[in-house]
Amino acid sequence: MNAVIKLFNGLVGPAAVIAAGTRGAGAVASLILAGAWFRYDLLWVVLFMLPLFVVAVDSSSRIGSINHGEGMLTIVGRHIHPAVAWLFLLINVPIHILVAMGQFSVMTSAFLSLFGMHPPGVGASQSQIDSYLVFEIFTSLALAGLVLWLVLSHGYDRMQKAMTSLMVVMFFCFLLIALRSFSDAGDILAGFVPNIPDDLPVPGTGTLRLSNSSIISIVGAAIAPGALLAIPYLSSDAGSGALTLRQDLRKSIINLGVIFGAYAMFILIAGGYALYPLANHAGIETVHAAGQVLTLAFPQSIGFIGPPIFTLGLFVAAMTTLVIAVQVVIYLSLDMFNQEWTFSPDNRVFRRLLIVVTLVSAALAPVWSFPAMLKVVLLMGVNVVIIPMVIIAMIYLLNRKAVMGEHTASAWRNMLLVICLLVSIVLAADKLPDYLAMF
Repeated sequence: MNAVIKLFNGLVGPAAVIAAGTRGAGAVASLILAGAWFRYDLLWVVLFMLPLFVVAVDSSSRIGSINHGEGMLTIVGRHIHPAVAWLFLLINVPIHILVAMGQFSVMTSAFLSLFGMHPPGVGASQSQIDSYLVFEIFTSLALAGLVLWLVLSHGYDRMQKAMTSLMVVMFFCFLLIALRSFSDAGDILAGFVPNIPDDLPVPGTGTLRLSNSSIISIVGAAIAPGALLAIPYLSSDAGSGALTLRQDLRKSIINLGVIFGAYAMFILIAGGYALYPLANHAGIETVHAAGQVLTLAFPQSIGFIGPPIFTLGLFVAAMTTLVIAVQVVIYLSLDMFNQEWTFSPDNRVFRRLLIVVTLVSAALAPVWSFPAMLKVVLLMGVNVVIIPMVIIAMIYLLNRKAVMGEHTASAWRNMLLVICLLVSIVLAADKLPDYLAMF
């Protein structure tokens, strides 16, 4: 028991919080749908992004550790330009409110589906649509109250431990999904060879599931601007310093590289194994439909418990990302206006803003008419459009002695960050026309 507790304590920290948040509904939706639509063909994307993910988040964490007590936007405004700090604020606050709304949609959809209530399908009457909307609104607000109670009833240290616990539960929950998938070992191994599959037509709709959109959403779920902007605040809150940089890197490798990597592969493999063979696999886009992924993880006689377990796991995943998204909004807002941004029980401004942002996101989520899982996939793509700006700022700050002192970025770190930047630019250039067309 002591060994287990020691291992658990070794994982707790900012990297664990970001890892738990990254393993949210956006990552789950992106990976499960990639598997359902393209089987194992996009496994190579997960393997390719892992070292970039680890070094990007760890590098951002170092900025907060070295500059204890200073917020990321304060550092950006002082060492780059105040206009850049304002740009980050004006872009990321509305985006992360949308992210929070997307997580509430997934939580609400997952919660209601546990009781047999699913979003009205095509051809549903107006009374059915209105009835579901009422349930959705009340459920969303009730879940907002639950989230606020969980976050505000404890301090920062307890939140870290709670998020890490959720991370471990999620890992083992989704491990069950993939246990029976390894009978396809040959095809799974082939999925690690880079290959962009053909786009998938959705029968009866005239639309396509675009393989490049799945690639972008997988990358966007991991290398997200929210994670890179939030972790300097988390590192500073945790009291990290120069003496813990090596230890923090080790935790990042464990949490973000090993655990997240295994988790991501399990999810995609499970989607490819359980959902891809279904006749309607191209049309899967809802929590209820995706819940079939766990049916094959159990003996046929008890296979019915699979969808509820998947739904519960997705609910927990959405909650962890929701907490991170709301924190990003608050950290950036308070820091930009020179307010105390430390997440502590006596910071009343933080607590009040947390309540406001959470309740507003919960209230607006039900009126955003779009399948819950596709909402978060869409927002993962938006992340890719924003991320190049954040990485450029990071590279600049990490190489300035005025910011990092003796701990400026090494050659290998700069090389990986530049690769990360180039990848994000290519993906952003591919995705930007789609978002411009939406406006």
